Amino acid sequence: MSTVETTNEGQPAGAGPNPLAPIIWLAEAFWQYKWLVMTVMAAGVIAAAVLAGRLPNVYSASGLVEIDPGQESLLPRQQVSSGYVPPETITETEVQVIRSYAVLERVVDELALEFSAANPALRAATAPGGTVAGRESARAEIISDLQDKLVVRPTGRSYVVEVAYEGANPVFVASIVNAVMRQYLSLDIAAQRDQATDSISQISQRLGELRADLDMREQAVEDFRAQSRITEGAGTTIIAEQLADLNEELVRAQGALAQARAAADQTRAGGEVLPQVVTSPLIQELRAQATIQQRALSELDALYRPSHPRVIQAREALEAIQADIATETDKIVNSLSTSVGAEAERVASLEREADALREQLSAQRGAEIELRRLEREVDAAQRVYETLLNRYREVQGVAGLERPDGRIVAAAVPPGSPSGPNRALVVAGGGILAGAAAFALVLGIALIDQRIRTRGDITRTVGIAPLAVVPPVPSSRGVLAGLAGRRRNAAFAEAITHLRAALVLRQGGRDPTIIAMTAPDNDVGHADLITALAQACAVAGDATVLVDANFNDPTVHERLGGSNEFGVSDLVMLGGEVDAALQVDRATPLNYLAAGKQTDPSLYRSKAMGSLVDALYRRFDVVIINLPPIVERPDAQALAAEAEAVAIAARAGFTSHRDLVDTVQTLRFVGPSLPLATVLIRS
Repeated sequence: MSTVETTNEGQPAGAGPNPLAPIIWLAEAFWQYKWLVMTVMAAGVIAAAVLAGRLPNVYSASGLVEIDPGQESLLPRQQVSSGYVPPETITETEVQVIRSYAVLERVVDELALEFSAANPALRAATAPGGTVAGRESARAEIISDLQDKLVVRPTGRSYVVEVAYEGANPVFVASIVNAVMRQYLSLDIAAQRDQATDSISQISQRLGELRADLDMREQAVEDFRAQSRITEGAGTTIIAEQLADLNEELVRAQGALAQARAAADQTRAGGEVLPQVVTSPLIQELRAQATIQQRALSELDALYRPSHPRVIQAREALEAIQADIATETDKIVNSLSTSVGAEAERVASLEREADALREQLSAQRGAEIELRRLEREVDAAQRVYETLLNRYREVQGVAGLERPDGRIVAAAVPPGSPSGPNRALVVAGGGILAGAAAFALVLGIALIDQRIRTRGDITRTVGIAPLAVVPPVPSSRGVLAGLAGRRRNAAFAEAITHLRAALVLRQGGRDPTIIAMTAPDNDVGHADLITALAQACAVAGDATVLVDANFNDPTVHERLGGSNEFGVSDLVMLGGEVDAALQVDRATPLNYLAAGKQTDPSLYRSKAMGSLVDALYRRFDVVIINLPPIVERPDAQALAAEAEAVAIAARAGFTSHRDLVDTVQTLRFVGPSLPLATVLIRS
């Protein structure tokens, strides 16, 4: 017999998980909501196109300024790194300087932007109802506007930086670029000059303070060395060795404590698994007696009723032996528990001794640590003093000889044509943003929706790929009798044929076969589906019987035009011949048994039910059982165990993931060898 159960994503049992499962799930979600995605993207593109048509033209001018970090600087500067510095590191630093507030403030003064149309305060004052802002506030707004429109970027791995500016006036943008490059070089000269002046005055004052501090620290070292009268490492070696030995002993004690606690924990989890219990001769002998007494009790149970005196006497003897075993086990467990306290006290004692040695060692090393600290302070103070002294001499020699570390390579010229906006890019960006919004929307809907919609949902939920995806079951009776001539039922007929091949033919061909079908809920419509499957088997020439075992919701007889006066439940409870309950479909040679009038759930587990299934198995080629929802009627698991395969029907857009998982997990209690299959019914 071949199994119908598969692993995740429909792979054969034993195969690994499909790495494309998330991609397949996402593709199915997008296909399901494709019209929503198309609508959102179309709206985004249209909105971006309208926005692009309303954007004004802008002009861009650019110039080039070269930075020369290799030239000899007249003013010495502190070296940050003695190794190779990439050009992009230097140019990125200068880019930030060019865009700085200080440079742009000088540009405002050079071009008198406070008195031009670039001043937002003037525009507000000339507007109806406008107010005049303060001078500092107006300058800050002008500079902020310059920073927003100014573009400064390196050109490759060179020392050349491009300065560009965008605006509505081509002459104005060129003048801004040239002024920025000039003021950047001018600011460099001013910064070097100010640095030299400040350095001379500050370093001179600082040198005197450092000299006095250095003398004081050197004297403090000498005084401490004379007072402490210690040498490096004196008195600490022996204590360190004692502490190391004590730590090793503490580790061994902690290991013994851990073993004792593990044994105590094992006694609480179940003392019978302790080695002391397992190897005890007395317990071994008692267990051997218990085994012999258990075997004798089993033989008496097979011969007599539970109330028989010999059975009662044997059971009491077995209980007495088991009580003796429990008593001996408790004695061993109690003896193990007392060792935990002793080991804990030993660990605590060793820890106290180790702490005392650490305090003694720390006290002896304190003086040495303090001496080394004072010596490090002297060395640091000496280095600072010598560095500052050299710096002072260098600055004095080059003051007044400053020059900029760069030059203007190409000045900006007024552009002849607008540089933007790129309307095609705006439209493309709108489409991309709309696509991202559609992606997020579809992903959110797919994650929130807990209903089964595709065969991939079933595979990911329970790991069983659907055998077939069936269209909605036609409502007319005897649909298969005219399937060949009805175009509207062609897809349904093909799906039923595929389902029959997967469920019936794969289970043994012409050998008698028992197939059962259930669903998470009666509203799924699995009764219609299993009726159509049974009709297909009967039309194909198999001697088929359909058994309606859904006692609480019997519907098969209604679909086949029969009655429910005497059916399966009546046969099981009242007895009788199968032929008295068998009915024949009017449209096909299908035999079927209605559910009957009885609703007692214990009928599923009765021996009469098993005998009825055996009788049908010997008489018919195919036995198809319509089971109730297993979660609602767990007693029906006994009847499901009689089947060679159990199919679970789910309806797209109706069955939830949780209900399908509950149904599969309930059927797992029947046994791991029961083959399970799934079928998806489209809405």
